[in-house]
Amino acid sequence: MTHMAELRRILHQLEHLSDEIAKQHGVEHLAGPQGHVLSYLGNNQDKEIFVKDIEMELRISKSVASNLVKRMEKNGFIQIVPSRLDKRYKQVALTKLGLAKLEPLMSWHQDMAETLFKGIPKEDFKSMIRIIEQLKENIKQYKEKNHV
Repeated sequence: MTHMAELRRILHQLEHLSDEIAKQHGVEHLAGPQGHVLSYLGNNQDKEIFVKDIEMELRISKSVASNLVKRMEKNGFIQIVPSRLDKRYKQVALTKLGLAKLEPLMSWHQDMAETLFKGIPKEDFKSMIRIIEQLKENIKQYKEKNHV
């Protein structure tokens, strides 16, 4: 099996495992970008967060971030409220439902980590992180070189 085929296979397995564990924790719709945003908002409750911050955190375009925020607002996880500092700006804030989903979301993250990294020695884990970082750098260089 080629490296690319093996990478595709493991990515598919990770996605399937993530979905299964998310269902067990009642956060099946939060295993992707919506969950990332909820975690980000939960970890930054002491700050005002704007759509622009979500764009940067998830490294997504303005239109994708806008659609994500609209979907999350429709799902009842977040609300758009005036900034406490400057009423001209609108911040993204967790609703009661969004706050209630934080604990099961964190539990899902913990369960995923324990499941995935069980039996992997610290040195191997560090090597894996270095490889992932190199893959990300290679992707970045490709995009810069090819203006993607």
